[in-house]
Amino acid sequence: MLRDAGAEPAGECVALSGGLDSSVLLAALARVRARPLRAIHVDHGLHPDAAMWSAHSVALAARCGVACEVVRVNATAARGESPEAAARVARYAALAGRLTSGEALLTAHHGDDQLETVLLQWLRGGGLRAVAGMRPVAPFAAGWRVRPLLGFTRQDLEVWARGQGLEWLEDPSNVDSRFDRNFLRREVLPMLRSRWPAAARTVGRVAAQAAEALDLEATLAAADLTNLTVGDTLLLARLQHLPPSRQRLALRAWLRGRGIDPPPAATLESLRRDMLAAAPERIPETRWPGAVVRRYRGHLHATPQSAPAQPWQAGSWSPGTEFSLGDHGRLALLPTTGDGLSRARLPGLLTVTARPPGASFRPAGGAHRRELRKWLQEQGVLPWQRASLPCISAGDEIVAVGDLACGGALAAAPGEPAWRVVWHGRPTLTEAEALAGARRT
Repeated sequence: MLRDAGAEPAGECVALSGGLDSSVLLAALARVRARPLRAIHVDHGLHPDAAMWSAHSVALAARCGVACEVVRVNATAARGESPEAAARVARYAALAGRLTSGEALLTAHHGDDQLETVLLQWLRGGGLRAVAGMRPVAPFAAGWRVRPLLGFTRQDLEVWARGQGLEWLEDPSNVDSRFDRNFLRREVLPMLRSRWPAAARTVGRVAAQAAEALDLEATLAAADLTNLTVGDTLLLARLQHLPPSRQRLALRAWLRGRGIDPPPAATLESLRRDMLAAAPERIPETRWPGAVVRRYRGHLHATPQSAPAQPWQAGSWSPGTEFSLGDHGRLALLPTTGDGLSRARLPGLLTVTARPPGASFRPAGGAHRRELRKWLQEQGVLPWQRASLPCISAGDEIVAVGDLACGGALAAAPGEPAWRVVWHGRPTLTEAEALAGARRT
């Protein structure tokens, strides 16, 4: 499988639960191992028999001549989170953290799992990605994730296991039909198989075809994006020349490239339509959990947002300390020469506030004060960043605007020892930075 993907793993690591599927996977690999092989058992701590499951997995691995590490995680579900999802997230975070460079994580998903996954995703409104199901090989953490059993059904695995005298444990939670997957497995799929016995293998072929279609989509979207993106932004004038289906494809690919999960289909369509139709002077925005997209001067800007950023609190700032901007980062002063605030003349206490109404600012080297609002426009500061931009004052005079510029009476002369304002955790502030794809920390 990995050779088909153009990779050769440095080693193999089996995610071992102690159930039928992963027990078969480990036992089979132990017989034909061609590279270093190990196992990891994740103890979620959610079941009273968790210690017994861990001990069984270690003993099984030992009989196969394979070392097994037991990793204990906190898989308690947060409010509103399903126990299944919480356990899955905790499990894969633990596995990802222990995978070595180039190592393949092997999981025991089989054809019936693929059938369940495709049906569940489809019933939840998924598109082509839902039909594609689980990939046999995919990048994961520092290495790869491989599912070598997708071509087999659970019955195939059980027949082989019994023939080998293999022992395994049954997870009691698998009979709880309150969980969607268990309901599908216990109540729905038996009827499907009675009518279509080869359902799992058929869906496996369909998933493979859908995965190929997704690969073609990705190739087309990548080609479109070379003409559509400018830095971190998407150029709307070029996007509008594509057919709507390719516009949607390009938007999804652009968002994923920005580390953002695309929104549901209805939200994506609203985004596409609104951004193209809004009047030129407007700055439309589309929000969904995890992101906001805005249009400004013909470009789309996407910002990840796990939660709305909280306003920071104005206050006093002493040189030599850092000033917290909460979700927006923190300010510091670093020594420099000439381009900054005079060390000799800087008072012992500064004030940091949001932009005062009607404020003015005289940038270093400028002969006259400028209305700050107009100066920010001229500097191309993005409109949605202007309200939270920190203004640093000495007395009644603004002497620095974030880390964009210093000025006023405290601007250092050429060659004079100075303090440079540094903004850690700084967002992209200006249009020029966004168009250049600037990355700041």
